[in-house]
Amino acid sequence: MSFTALRQLLGRARRAAVPAALSLPPLAAGAGASAAMPASAPAALPQTPDRPHLPGLTALLALRHDLCGEGFLFPDGAAEVARLARPLGLSEASSVALLGAGSGGPVTAITAAFGAWVSGFEADPALLAIAVEHCRRGGHGKRVSVAPWQPAAPELPRAQFHHALSLFALAGAAPKPVLAALAQTLRPRGQLVLLDLVAAPDHQPDASFADWARLEERPPLLPTEAEITRLLGALGCDVRVAEDVSERHVEAVIEAWRALVRPLASARPSLARAKLLVAEAERWLLRVRLLQAGQIRLVRWHAIAGSKALPLA
Repeated sequence: MSFTALRQLLGRARRAAVPAALSLPPLAAGAGASAAMPASAPAALPQTPDRPHLPGLTALLALRHDLCGEGFLFPDGAAEVARLARPLGLSEASSVALLGAGSGGPVTAITAAFGAWVSGFEADPALLAIAVEHCRRGGHGKRVSVAPWQPAAPELPRAQFHHALSLFALAGAAPKPVLAALAQTLRPRGQLVLLDLVAAPDHQPDASFADWARLEERPPLLPTEAEITRLLGALGCDVRVAEDVSERHVEAVIEAWRALVRPLASARPSLARAKLLVAEAERWLLRVRLLQAGQIRLVRWHAIAGSKALPLA
């Protein structure tokens, strides 16, 4: 499905979600979704029989879980994490450092699929609290855990893990120290899988890119694929794969939104939920537009650490 078709799909969702009498104005092309959002703090999600209450879960985060899967912040979350982790050859004896734990879904998904011991790290304190509770309720005991990390000064346990997985952890962070921390946390010959957004080599940021960066709450500067690959090599990692998975990501976004908006034809949400739907749709539409235009790309790296532990930087 093209970007235009996705806009049409979500345009129908907007009309279904918002009764005409409420007169919610449509967003102008290229405008940020914040124009449709109330200025007040995000509303807490009330406990319902079909959604166990998690402390700190907001209506916006609940919507993202509806879109991406419980505990995930990107579409097709559980399947994508399993797909990324499968080449690592994990078992019940494996240990994994997972940078970018989000609200906990990736941590429990790996343990559920492969039985590995997974230590998640999350920079956002609000997400961290939810991830801790998500893991506690997952039934995996001490095999899963989540701890904080600081993107500006990343520190991870040294030479402790067999493998590492990084999910969108470079957003708003300088790549070099984050990649160095990941490389140093691996045991010799440990494997690293990295999934992140990069800029096209000749990319010139425009208004749409600036809008998207603001909505994603990240600085309007992305590294390139070549820069990440070069940094991994300088850290002694043998980069085996650098794969553009943008198309798969776009398809996952479209399918997730199709499933989310389908019920709106017969059951309209509240005004508050409708506003969140419109704003979140605009955020994802901008990402899809930039991916399909080639301005940004989603890339998967698979690298193997050297035979000796890296010295401390």
